[in-house]
Amino acid sequence: MIKTVIIDDVPMLRRDLLEMMARYNDFIVIAECGSIKDAIPVLRATQPQLLLLDIALDDGDAFELLAHFRPLPFHVIFVTAYAQHAIQAIRLGALDYLLKPVQEDELRNALERVRQETLPAPTLPMQLDIAGTSLRKQFPNDRIVLRTQEALKLVLFEEITYCQGNAGYTHFLLTGNRKIVVSGNIKEYEELLPSHLFIRCHQSYLVNYHYVDSFKKEGLLVLKTGETIPVSNRKKDLVVQFLTGQ
Repeated sequence: MIKTVIIDDVPMLRRDLLEMMARYNDFIVIAECGSIKDAIPVLRATQPQLLLLDIALDDGDAFELLAHFRPLPFHVIFVTAYAQHAIQAIRLGALDYLLKPVQEDELRNALERVRQETLPAPTLPMQLDIAGTSLRKQFPNDRIVLRTQEALKLVLFEEITYCQGNAGYTHFLLTGNRKIVVSGNIKEYEELLPSHLFIRCHQSYLVNYHYVDSFKKEGLLVLKTGETIPVSNRKKDLVVQFLTGQ
């Protein structure tokens, strides 16, 4: 049985989650809390394996709570109402989350990922730091977490030369002739990478301007690596403005 604690400051939402969790025989909800103050002693006393954790609580945010537990001894699935900056922060850290109202299939998928991972990923503290920094807009935030089929990869923005989208996947081309392939279209990652550093020059390409050597009139970005990246006709003016700082 996977011991679970629900932490949300809205009693009705805690009750809804409790009812949904009762359908999974290998999970047991051992406690529920409505604040950071209440949750800290409960978590220390009960030692759960999973938290269903609201991001915004009355007395602080989820990352303040988690800062009390390092190394993290449990899995975390965030539960949040839709707020673009919060979702972006969580995705930047490649963390699991559920949107309120929680949908049964999304909960089922998130719980399945917990089943498959015996222990929390060793990268989880760094993932939380990245997400928490982004949520509170404490810059500089200089990295992204990429979830591959094999592992979670922590990648500095400065290591990314460009991204290429292809059939529902995004290829991250990194310094040192490295490549990471992740699921998700390139637009998803365009929203996560800093817009002052990366330019979407084509529907399939996102380029780190630090690696741009020149822009040819025929519509090609030449990178310092020697590679060439196409620029779509409708993006040419935008690319010129971006590169010239206008």
